[in-house]
Amino acid sequence: MNKKARKSTPREIVEQDYGRYMIKAGLLQNTIVARAFPKPPSKFRHLVAEASGETIEEAIEHLIGKLEQLRTERRSLRRSDPDLASGVPTAEEYADALRSLSPGPKLLGILHDHARFGRRGVQLEELAKVGDFSFAQDVLNAYEKLGRDILGIVEPDEILKAGLPVVMPSLENGGSQANALRSLQPELQEAVLRLLGSEQRPE
Repeated sequence: MNKKARKSTPREIVEQDYGRYMIKAGLLQNTIVARAFPKPPSKFRHLVAEASGETIEEAIEHLIGKLEQLRTERRSLRRSDPDLASGVPTAEEYADALRSLSPGPKLLGILHDHARFGRRGVQLEELAKVGDFSFAQDVLNAYEKLGRDILGIVEPDEILKAGLPVVMPSLENGGSQANALRSLQPELQEAVLRLLGSEQRPE
């Protein structure tokens, strides 16, 4: 009886930031539950994880443990890359980061176009024309910032020399960035197509 009374005591919803997540905890159907969602500016309000406890504090503690476990599991699945100390993020990490960042329609559009070229890649000059960018360098600049933003979410403690490798694999033999066929990191490509579909975007 005391246990039930203790569980039903909290009536308010407690909100707390944890990294890139917003935690909401309170009483739900006679159970104290804590849930994690991407926090603004993300426009996606999907449930990332949840946990329960005897008190709100305990439920939040259990949830944070789950979030850290999820982060550790994803790290173990990353592919190694000489340009990324912590490895290439998984498709799930890229998808979560894109949801959290909610890039503007122009950047999302060119990412979608780029992803649809698959592993064969595309010249950035051609991609710039399709994506309504003036020059290939404008695409590179946008990708550089996006890469830094993505890693800032996935691995906020990592010191990144350049953001571009987060978005595209580095050129093996140097050469012109604009003229070489460039593909997205496979995991990012998968995440973009998963979020936006494989069909061509409407004009």
